[in-house]
Amino acid sequence: MELRVAVLGTYDMDERSWMWGWANPGLRGTEVVALTGAIERYGRSHGIAELTEEALDLSGFADPRHAAEMLAFAGMGVAEAPGYFSQQAGPGTQVYFLPDDPQVPHPALDAIALPRTLVTGAGLIGRSARHAVTGYFDHHGVPRREEGDRITAELPGGSAAEIDFDAEGRIGAVRLTAAP
Repeated sequence: MELRVAVLGTYDMDERSWMWGWANPGLRGTEVVALTGAIERYGRSHGIAELTEEALDLSGFADPRHAAEMLAFAGMGVAEAPGYFSQQAGPGTQVYFLPDDPQVPHPALDAIALPRTLVTGAGLIGRSARHAVTGYFDHHGVPRREEGDRITAELPGGSAAEIDFDAEGRIGAVRLTAAP
């Protein structure tokens, strides 16, 4: 299968740095990075320096490679791409790509996989589980309400999901209720 992709960014393993695709001097202004321009625009409109700096020094992170993956993950979400993947492009360079092709479907919310998706996503992001959960539901256009340590979401088809958070703000339980 041939697939059109966009260059999301590159991670230089030796320098432990990340460069956004839209900032790459050899690609700037070309169609192959057009999709990633949305990341820079979003960063500017929301004041997020990590999305507007052309290159980022990741050497201060305990695991710079994980930091690069987090940037790729964030870029994927901001660009509303259905995923991302990477390929080694040289001895010390990893290139990250976004599918930019109508052949690649956007994944729908899957109620069966929801508990695993939320717990994995919250663990990957590593900051606020509540923020990860609300962001996931917002991304899928799912109505939700928050009451104390619980978020209740109205899933497609009439089912509901209740997500409880423990005293440390972690996901403590995910309960699904099937529509009658």
